[in-house]
Amino acid sequence: MSKGSVIVNFTIGFGNNLFQYVYGRLLAEKYDLLLNHPPIEPFNVAEKESSIDKNIPFILIDDNNCKEALENFKGPANYYINGYFEDFTLYKPYVEKIRSWFPKAEITNKNDLILHFRLQNRLIQTTHCQNHVPFEVFDKGIQNFDFDKLHIVTDAKKWDSYKKEDIEEIQKEIRIGPNPPEKSPWVSTKYSLDYMNHLIDGFSKYSPIVHCNDAKTIAGSGGLRSDFMEDFNLIRNFDKIMFKDSTFSWWAAFLSEASHVSPFGPWKPNKGSKNKNLGLANFSGWKSWGSFEDLING
Repeated sequence: MSKGSVIVNFTIGFGNNLFQYVYGRLLAEKYDLLLNHPPIEPFNVAEKESSIDKNIPFILIDDNNCKEALENFKGPANYYINGYFEDFTLYKPYVEKIRSWFPKAEITNKNDLILHFRLQNRLIQTTHCQNHVPFEVFDKGIQNFDFDKLHIVTDAKKWDSYKKEDIEEIQKEIRIGPNPPEKSPWVSTKYSLDYMNHLIDGFSKYSPIVHCNDAKTIAGSGGLRSDFMEDFNLIRNFDKIMFKDSTFSWWAAFLSEASHVSPFGPWKPNKGSKNKNLGLANFSGWKSWGSFEDLING
């Protein structure tokens, strides 16, 4: 009788998929199970298909029983992986093993600090805005680093003063995506506009070098243009990394060899008991910044 298979279900989101793939692969390798998963094209990880023995039980592995599954083998079964697995303690014993599964990125910038934060939908959706912090909180986190220049990498289309029309363009794009306002309520256009300009004004004190997706020109930054995988690898090229509640940048930092990594500690506190502990990861060189009291809407 076969030991069984691990069948990984991917959701949307590159960072989410990395958690799902890594967890599934850990489970499969630990118990010598066959592995099935979709491709991860940005990393050239090919789809993996293997025969599934339908004569043995199927067991659902989700966020509630994933730790137990890694610690105690339930015997021959097919394990259906269906969750987010955003718990850093699952991966702490296997850091070097996991890193060996992906291409290495050389540290090419040891003197500067790179800060990643997502904007776009997080400027307009209420659930994300509940986790916003003012520039002053970012500034406190930045003070924990000794660096020459500040780099900002973000999915914003530009890094310059925003107008009402810029926010309305983001709203237009989000409306046709998977989370329209009917599904994920929005804050007012004024709030989004004021917060974005608050960040731009605040960070101007550092004259940051901004790496901004889809932006051909960015005032004062040289208009550095990149796709998301270029952003991912750019983060990995820095020895000093800071970010706020993004699985994208969490994995970029984890798969780097950076000596100083600083995630936002509370992660997404608006989720209450469903919040994840990713911001509290205590890997070598990691130290979190920020607190619940720092939230604008705290």
